[in-house]
Amino acid sequence: MKPIEILSALLLTCSITNTGIAADVSEEAKQNIRSMFEETAEIQIEPYNGQLLEITIGPKTLFASLDGRYLFGGPVLDTKTRMNLVEQRGKQYRQRRLSQLAPDMYLSFPATAQEQHVVTVFTDIDCTYCRRLHTYMPQYNERGITVNYVMLPRAGLNSSSYNKAVSVFCSSKPAENMTLAMKDEFHQKNSCDQTIADQFHLALEFGINSTPTMILPDGEIKVGFLAPAALQEVLDSD
Repeated sequence: MKPIEILSALLLTCSITNTGIAADVSEEAKQNIRSMFEETAEIQIEPYNGQLLEITIGPKTLFASLDGRYLFGGPVLDTKTRMNLVEQRGKQYRQRRLSQLAPDMYLSFPATAQEQHVVTVFTDIDCTYCRRLHTYMPQYNERGITVNYVMLPRAGLNSSSYNKAVSVFCSSKPAENMTLAMKDEFHQKNSCDQTIADQFHLALEFGINSTPTMILPDGEIKVGFLAPAALQEVLDSD
């Protein structure tokens, strides 16, 4: 079997388009690529175009040469469109996953004006900048921005932050009590069937480990606090 050479990044010297898609993936290419991963990994390998194979492993996308000898482990740039193909696939994956979330997987703060945008924010009740972001919630909503909170207690499952999130989600008025919790004014101890652990694992699935982290409507990730005017400018520019 030919050795696999993994490149940390690739800048293609010719343009990549979706024309000239290869008819099929050779068995040799499949074997070369699968040899790099655990046998239990669920790997989908299919042609991307006449130059590249696309490899999907859960939320991750990689690209490889047609024979599977070269596996590109970093950004793959289309020099014609200036697009990072790996990031584009990541955005599409996040967009699709968030569109499929059950209502109990997030806490929504709806736009109070006509809704223009929906953003998802991974947040932590004990995070200083998350609390700062929350003080601006009325201004986000007034600008037509709906904010959906997904909880990421950075201290981990069964931590104090985790238990606070559980208590808020299990309360009779979660949105109101989230506002109180962000001001350290909510001290109820509630429990119920809830999805905080699933929300935590969704963050890990997306590779998110800090708060606040926003996911924009197109799946793009923005790490850190954005004031309402700055966020609206970003959203309106897309």
